[in-house]
Amino acid sequence: FYKKGCDEKMEQLIIVGAGPAGVSAALYAIRLGVTPLVIHNGIGALKKASIIENYYGLPTPISGEKLYETGLSQLKALNIPVAEEELLSIAYDNGVYQVQTSFHSYESQAIILATGAKRNPITLKEAKKYEGNGISYCAVCDGFFFRNKNVGILGNGDYALHEAKVLEPLAKAVTIFTNGLTETFDSSVLGNIQVNHKKLLSVGGENFLEWITFEDGSKLNIDGLFVALGSAGSTDIAKKLGLILKDNHIMIETDTSTMLPGFFAAGDCTGGMMQIAKAVYEGAQAGTKAVKFIKNTK
Repeated sequence: FYKKGCDEKMEQLIIVGAGPAGVSAALYAIRLGVTPLVIHNGIGALKKASIIENYYGLPTPISGEKLYETGLSQLKALNIPVAEEELLSIAYDNGVYQVQTSFHSYESQAIILATGAKRNPITLKEAKKYEGNGISYCAVCDGFFFRNKNVGILGNGDYALHEAKVLEPLAKAVTIFTNGLTETFDSSVLGNIQVNHKKLLSVGGENFLEWITFEDGSKLNIDGLFVALGSAGSTDIAKKLGLILKDNHIMIETDTSTMLPGFFAAGDCTGGMMQIAKAVYEGAQAGTKAVKFIKNTK
């Protein structure tokens, strides 16, 4: 059932996310003749829902985790392939989407992004002051502005390493700051990228970011800090694709389409009511419209 490894190949439809929106999209897509590949990185916001009792058809309250597991069981029953992998990036070129995960590369005609809303805010003191003035959330978008400068990545996993690799050819020096976590990166993959495990306290500078202060009192001069906490979220992906955002959510048409052909978004990542009912509806819309797009482009 779980697709743990495969060579790169063209998929008709890739759905990112296996929550209510992603599963709903997959169920509608397969009934309309397209078997999607569902990529997910485990349970998201549903894990925090200890009791759900405001959704149609649930005679007794259940947990978000149980609902999530039920969704995966539905995919399995319909033989919909699922890849449990971390999404790193999505790129678009000449009508084809390239999807990079922590394990593989995929290509697809259409994408449905249903990853929920990212909840990994930066908590460093004074950080808000430097957003757009040295602190960035998109290496692809802003890396060009830090050519031959000393930059850092705040993060401790595959996504942080991916962003560091984007910056490596541009910057004078790149350091991954794990903020006290002892993530071990493969030295053969790091190349010239440095790793700093100290716990960060604050950032500072006169008008632009100039330094980082650590909890041990030490300070390090730096020109830019790119935030890559946790996994790549919906807004991270959207920014790199040039999609329109409002209040940190992806702007969609009423049919869940975006300004990119064949790219749809559904669920919490589009804002509005953060409710299962809304996510399921948008997932159904996205699955239906994605199949229509695929069949019209044949």
